Amino acid sequence: MLDLHTTAEERAGTPISEDEYQQALPVARHKLEYINNLNGTHHGEPYLAILIAETVKAQRLTQYLNALYDLREMAR
Repeated sequence: MLDLHTTAEERAGTPISEDEYQQALPVARHKLEYINNLNGTHHGEPYLAILIAETVKAQRLTQYLNALYDLREMAR
């Protein structure tokens, strides 16, 4: 059986650093709890891995867009 970090990497289709994983985990857990409470569901670790992957991708996109914005501002 794969651990949660490895499963999240498989879902993301990319390696996830330990730092990225540690930052994404509480966000994903909170989202999972919210979804389960809202819908009366009991999704567990397989769904948590999906949410971790989504969170990492969102964090990476944010970092990329912030870097582009910073470059644009420096060019002014």
